[in-house]
Amino acid sequence: MADPSAPGVQQTQSTRLGKKWLRKFIIFLVVSIGFGFYGLYDAPIAYPKRGERDASYRLLEYLRAADDAHGLALPLGIPDGEMPQNYLDALHDREEELFEKAKGEGGAARDARADLAKMTWLDSLGKIYELHAARVAADLEGNPRETLSELTTEWETKEQPKPLAWFDIPVQWLFTVVGFGLGIWLAIHMLRVAKKTYTWEPGELRLGLPGGHSIVPSDVAEFDRRKWDKFLYFFKIKPEHAELGGKEIKLDLYQYSPLEDWCVEMHKHARPEDFEDEAQDEADEQSDAAAESDDLNSQQASEGSPESEPRA
Repeated sequence: MADPSAPGVQQTQSTRLGKKWLRKFIIFLVVSIGFGFYGLYDAPIAYPKRGERDASYRLLEYLRAADDAHGLALPLGIPDGEMPQNYLDALHDREEELFEKAKGEGGAARDARADLAKMTWLDSLGKIYELHAARVAADLEGNPRETLSELTTEWETKEQPKPLAWFDIPVQWLFTVVGFGLGIWLAIHMLRVAKKTYTWEPGELRLGLPGGHSIVPSDVAEFDRRKWDKFLYFFKIKPEHAELGGKEIKLDLYQYSPLEDWCVEMHKHARPEDFEDEAQDEADEQSDAAAESDDLNSQQASEGSPESEPRA
């Protein structure tokens, strides 16, 4: 056991957050919050803006089809007293029929193409949650011929926008909720981890646990390294311990530094035989490395020596 009065031996040491764990955790936190902001921008701003452009272009196509069908002479909006969504659903119910009619010629085919164009326009409004009577009336307000002319001029120099899918905006809101929710959970978890502290008294090899209890090597009945690859150490405490008797303590070596060194030191002090094979393996590796180094040096020396002069 270490001498507490020896120079350089600290009476009490405390853990700090592991650098690798903290770095990885902060990366996850930043990515999650960034994901949330990404969704928060797309859901209420970017996607509705794109949807508005698509709705404008679909209105242009509808007015063109209506002009071709009846010269914009018939009412273009939704019949009075009918709900926009119900009207759109009725168009979808007739969709196959309208497609078949639109393949032909004559007035019926032109009317079918106008109805299909109207359906597409109303769909584009629905994807940005603007399918209501006031919005439909506002888009068709005024002289339809002038509206057609204005839209034609506007879209002459623009490319057709990519239409939204029905799930685009809801998915962006889902990204927002998941991103911020995960970020908040990560932040809370990090604070909880940071609040816990382990202490170490090297003179007694005493490990202080969060909550005020402490143990020394003689208190541990079993040192379990079954999940050593996952940076976990399990201490099975002897029944004689006043507060922790019979319990198993799980120690996360990745989150706290230098907790691993302390645990290994306690284990080696209590059960040095558990490390005999490891010590032998380490000695064998060092011996093999030294032998390889000697062989390499001998080979280099041999290759560097001057060759014998051939006899006459």
